Amino acid sequence: MASAVAVAAVAAACPWDALPAHLQERILALLPLTELLPVAAVSRALRRLVRSAAFHALLSPHRLDAFFLLSPRLAFHPLSRRVLPTSPLAAATEAAYPPLVSSASPSLLVTAASLLRLPALPAGSYLLSVVVPAGASSSSSSSYTLVAVTTGTVGRSYTLDAADPSPRWASRGDLPLPFALLGNAAVSGDRGQLFVLGRGPDALLAFDLATGRWVALPIAMPHGLTTAHLFVFDGRLFLVGGVERFGVVERVVVWLMDGGGEEDLFWRKVGLMPADVFDELVAGRHGNFWHFQAADRLGVVCLYNAADGRLVMFDSADGVWTVLPRVSGLDAEESCRWFGHVLEPGVELLLGQRCR
Repeated sequence: MASAVAVAAVAAACPWDALPAHLQERILALLPLTELLPVAAVSRALRRLVRSAAFHALLSPHRLDAFFLLSPRLAFHPLSRRVLPTSPLAAATEAAYPPLVSSASPSLLVTAASLLRLPALPAGSYLLSVVVPAGASSSSSSSYTLVAVTTGTVGRSYTLDAADPSPRWASRGDLPLPFALLGNAAVSGDRGQLFVLGRGPDALLAFDLATGRWVALPIAMPHGLTTAHLFVFDGRLFLVGGVERFGVVERVVVWLMDGGGEEDLFWRKVGLMPADVFDELVAGRHGNFWHFQAADRLGVVCLYNAADGRLVMFDSADGVWTVLPRVSGLDAEESCRWFGHVLEPGVELLLGQRCR
């Protein structure tokens, strides 16, 4: 009761309306964007503030304010710890088919429809990554780079600058080894490199977007690694994956790439999924569980068992694992195709517009 009285006294001593507009803007800019929606409904003055261009220039993505897509209609929202309808972001998920690739923050989904205005992919290649330039303020920008690859005996790579008035696919370097397949691509903080996990054989690859050169980094991959996912957080490269024995996932581990120099690189274990969280992820199917999916955004990683509708989350900022609400009523095959892509709310929400 005393604390409530104290708060009331402070509020009376320093009413919100008495604050200069620039201080109001800076205070509100600390809130996640989805939390600003009810703020905008409080008064016309606040609605004008959160809809102003000056305020939008102060906004930056909040780590927990993102939507991990589970289907065209549903997404997991880490901030609220709930599975929510994607209606506020509906226009970005209306495509009949799931995205082909998606970018690191700020989020950009590349669909088959969005490729229609661009040259066709080089023969035998597929999209590996889309890279939005560092400092881009909007995921709706047309400034991005697409990276396509082939695998097999001779793996080749290509890039396309979508901002070029006459975009075309440029041939870049060949992969340093023949790989059966490639895992996900993690984008460095400066947007200058991709880190990619090669499988069959296992190797960590780095691709320099400026030079087009691929290198296999001198680092031994963890033994028994399966269903692995690379992600970058706070300028550091992480790896999350299952450790299998006789084809069955026995535990899930998070590693951090460490070392004093390029010749001394190694994977240091920084997280182990607790037994109760692992039991939730595998739905009690110990001994016959072999696959999950992963998606990340700004250090928040969600692991998804689509077959059983189980979600768990790892937060790299504090190393905490969290069991999330179970998902039901989704077609597992469709959900597998959509999971892995993450949307961030944009200022369109504050303007009452549909996302583009």
